Amino acid sequence: MMGQYFYWQQIRRAVTVFGTLFNNLSIVKRDGSGNALQTIKVPLSYGPRQKFLARIKQEFDLNDPKMAIKLPRMAFEITSIEYNSDDALQKRLTRCVPSEDDPNQIPRVFTPVTYNLTFELSIIAKHTDDCLQILEQILPYFKPEYTVTVKEVDDNFLSDMPFVLNSVSMNDDYEGDFTTRRSIVYTLQFTTRVRFYGPINDRTSNIIKQTRTSISDTDMPESGSSFQVIATRVNPIDASVEDEFEIDVDFNLNVPNSYKVIFTNLSNDFNIGESVVGTSSGSVGFLKAFDSQTNEATIAFPDSRFEVSETVVGDSSSNTFEIVSIEEIWNTADV
Repeated sequence: MMGQYFYWQQIRRAVTVFGTLFNNLSIVKRDGSGNALQTIKVPLSYGPRQKFLARIKQEFDLNDPKMAIKLPRMAFEITSIEYNSDDALQKRLTRCVPSEDDPNQIPRVFTPVTYNLTFELSIIAKHTDDCLQILEQILPYFKPEYTVTVKEVDDNFLSDMPFVLNSVSMNDDYEGDFTTRRSIVYTLQFTTRVRFYGPINDRTSNIIKQTRTSISDTDMPESGSSFQVIATRVNPIDASVEDEFEIDVDFNLNVPNSYKVIFTNLSNDFNIGESVVGTSSGSVGFLKAFDSQTNEATIAFPDSRFEVSETVVGDSSSNTFEIVSIEEIWNTADV
């Protein structure tokens, strides 16, 4: 089952989107009178906060301008991936993927499986006000979620990716004398939903161009008059998705579910399953059974009534026969 290569970059996309939410934050340094002295953009990196805290503690000279890590800064990482059973869909359902080679053929991909990704965003600073400035630029957007629309599976699908703020916690690890560097850390935990798709199924299916719906009227007795038929058909029938076409809709009463016909004047054998058309009635159906030895055929799902003595033409084979007699079938189990 497994072994076909595919990679839709779902987790990578989630990391990119999450980082983009917080990569343009800044703080303002002010003097004792409240005047702005300096605006500092807060750097954002992917990685555990412990790595940055350990690096900060190694800096003995707090005033060294060459110091690689300065505060404030932010860091985020994925902390867990869990299956989301609440978002489970029915198995074997598929979604269509447009084909650039043939617009009439629709490759498919099975519906995705959903997992919850948990992110932790750490705000690290040595002054409380720096942390509070960053925090207040984040919290108003999460009530408790912020939703981003993303493109998936080579940009074929649009999907909403909600980032839910689960919790906010604070830790002040100051200890030691006044020369020891202080680190205040606010930790924000987020959860988002990521859908994982399988490979695109190369087996394609044709576009549906005509339908027939039989409706049973429960207020009527069990007879032929208890059925109504709604038929739709693409006009012209050979139109592709890129062509101009119309949808013809017919509503017919008292049309049987199928016909068993005796025919004559057969030009050539028909193909089982092909669409057939009556030349005088204009009725359209599908050839369910055909026997050239007994001159019998079954026309299923007609959109209107076929007539005795009319000629029936195959839509794909162009073969013909003439109807001698008709037997109507109203029981859907016999179709």
